[in-house]
Amino acid sequence: MIIGNGIIEAQISEQGAELTGMKRTGRPFEYIWQADAAFWGRHAPMLFPIVGKVWNGQYQAGGGSYPMSQHGFARDSRFSVLNAAGDSVTLVLESDAGTLKKYPFPFRIEAEYRVTDCSLEVSWRVVNTGSGEMFFQIGAHPGFNLPDHDPADYIHGYFHLLSDGEPVRSLIVGKLTPDGYRADEASLMSLDTDAMLPVTSGLFSADALVLEEHQTDCVELYDKYGNRLLSLECTCAPVWGLWSPPAKNAPFVCIEPWQGRCDAAGYSGDISGRDYICSLPAGSTYSFDYRITV
Repeated sequence: MIIGNGIIEAQISEQGAELTGMKRTGRPFEYIWQADAAFWGRHAPMLFPIVGKVWNGQYQAGGGSYPMSQHGFARDSRFSVLNAAGDSVTLVLESDAGTLKKYPFPFRIEAEYRVTDCSLEVSWRVVNTGSGEMFFQIGAHPGFNLPDHDPADYIHGYFHLLSDGEPVRSLIVGKLTPDGYRADEASLMSLDTDAMLPVTSGLFSADALVLEEHQTDCVELYDKYGNRLLSLECTCAPVWGLWSPPAKNAPFVCIEPWQGRCDAAGYSGDISGRDYICSLPAGSTYSFDYRITV
């Protein structure tokens, strides 16, 4: 499905309610990564009901043990179209017997995409349709193309991070274990005098850069010439990931706002104790909103 307003247009798939394309109207450049499986076979998946990995692929909930793959199952689920207009579309996913076998909480997700001026506004609403408290995490994982990518270049682009409109000049970067779980240590990364973080072939050598504790609420992406490409704003994400496939020198990067993150290595407690978990009372709604501006 394609939505547009004469300035920009976006394409959204019923599979995973995934954003699969975004362009300025009448221009050829595609902002969204086109899922070349040689690098990464997705575009911009929704992460739900967990972000990252649960320890050993199993988690505990209310005394039971359940299997869960990395980033959850929403990205692999078929959504239905609830309503559609020229400039917006809303898709819906509801729990069923299959989801309850791996996630014992009844739910409904409404995924709304709307174009406004030069922006795509995304609103994911999670509804607890059960009778008890619901625990979950949610996050976005959009990939963005780097124009004129040349593997031989040292710098392929730049990140510019903001917090309350002010440049972020240093980052506390969380580390992952080789198996993709949260490690205990973190490092301090100082940015250049312009508060720019260069995207180099070695930036993601240890996997994603994980930024916890609300260090940013807006990440801008620049091309290798220093021209601004886009921004992604999200005020409800305490954790952000910056990622591109390690050791592949890929022609794209991901800017990922998260309400949640992977388990610490060895965590075997209840889902209610996971880092940055959302607790939603019966009948209540939680909104996860972000905006991409080009």
